[in-house]
Amino acid sequence: MRFHDGSLLTADDVVFSLKRAMTPESDMKVFAASIADVKAVDATTVDVVTEFPNAALLQSLPELKVMSKAWAEKNGALRPADMRQKSENFATRNANGTGPFKLSVREPDVRTVLVAHTGWWDKPASNITEATMVKISSAATRVAALLSGELDFAYPIPLQDIPRVEASTGYKVLQGPEIRNLFLSMDQASPELRYASVKGRNPFADRRVRLAIYQAIDIEAIGKRILRDSAVPTGILVPRGVNSVDAAMVARPFPYDLAAAKKLLAEAGYPTGFEVTLDCTNDRYVNDEQVCTAIAGMLSRIGVKVAVNALPGARFFTKVGAGDSSFNFFGYTPVNLDAYNTLNVMMATRDGKAGQWNVGRYSNPEVDRLIGQVLTEMDPQARTRLVTQAMTLHRNDVGHIPLYQQGLAWGMRKNVDAALQSDNRVNLRFISVR
Repeated sequence: MRFHDGSLLTADDVVFSLKRAMTPESDMKVFAASIADVKAVDATTVDVVTEFPNAALLQSLPELKVMSKAWAEKNGALRPADMRQKSENFATRNANGTGPFKLSVREPDVRTVLVAHTGWWDKPASNITEATMVKISSAATRVAALLSGELDFAYPIPLQDIPRVEASTGYKVLQGPEIRNLFLSMDQASPELRYASVKGRNPFADRRVRLAIYQAIDIEAIGKRILRDSAVPTGILVPRGVNSVDAAMVARPFPYDLAAAKKLLAEAGYPTGFEVTLDCTNDRYVNDEQVCTAIAGMLSRIGVKVAVNALPGARFFTKVGAGDSSFNFFGYTPVNLDAYNTLNVMMATRDGKAGQWNVGRYSNPEVDRLIGQVLTEMDPQARTRLVTQAMTLHRNDVGHIPLYQQGLAWGMRKNVDAALQSDNRVNLRFISVR
């Protein structure tokens, strides 16, 4: 197996890549959390030593992509760039992989061009020789570009445009559930809530307030009116279809109840509500800004006045990732089909090693303990019980407000054959053109 520059992939490259992923600034360290050491046995064999049994290791390792050590040394990319600090190195905009397509042009937020790698080690299933990916933030412009013939493939297709695409000669839409849950995060750790009218205290630190917010949101109405029945309401952060998730857990635990919500707010000392800003994307999830606007309208009925701060995805994730948010609408797709990933990334205490996207800084030591057990428990039934316990505690704490599992809609020419992936990854190796 060779890299795109022609150099041979060896065990030393694997060792280098795994150790690189384990560094503090790496966004991939969660997938290497249990690895104590990595050693090259010979040119084609690697010995991975773990600190403890890791039931999710085999699902995590494929996410730790292999880099050429020589290429990284030559280009000053021996350590990963800290994306939260907006730092870059050569590997931020350049790549040297081993896959069926290699990078030709990379212009962030403009276009990325990939060309077929003729020296790929496996048998190609795709007949694509070159693919140009462009970012079109405007949904209307994206659909227009598809139907005008400018694009062969586009995603996401807005729900309201699906009938028009399907009715257009030569075009089709692929739909299915995505393993992405949408939810609300609330800052529960700051002594004073920023971007809010309340001074000197934090309403979201009080479970009664978080529960009031939850019970004031009509998730069914959002699903029907804004998402056109394409989404499925849920009561947990981990999506259906992920290993170790008990199907009985997905039901909403606290009903939509405005009277109960108002009572809870009054008990917490906010009888007339308060004002707060809701950070939201306007180009990342299906009808994201409309969902946020609907939530703002619902919360106004209990006196909570919400100012929707709709941002492009890049600005949103920089802001929220840095902890500069009191209240936000967020979506997470697990990187593999193991529940541990979502639990560790979204629910574990944010301490630099876990909770990377636990931006509301929810923290429960018992939940942390259970998440640790989930990682090491090898028995499938016992793991499911542990996952259920952790999610039950988190749910009762109202650590987040789960909303729904999002649906997918990919639009394309009818001569394009594609495999709809539930993780919403567009993998060119599974796409062909007739």
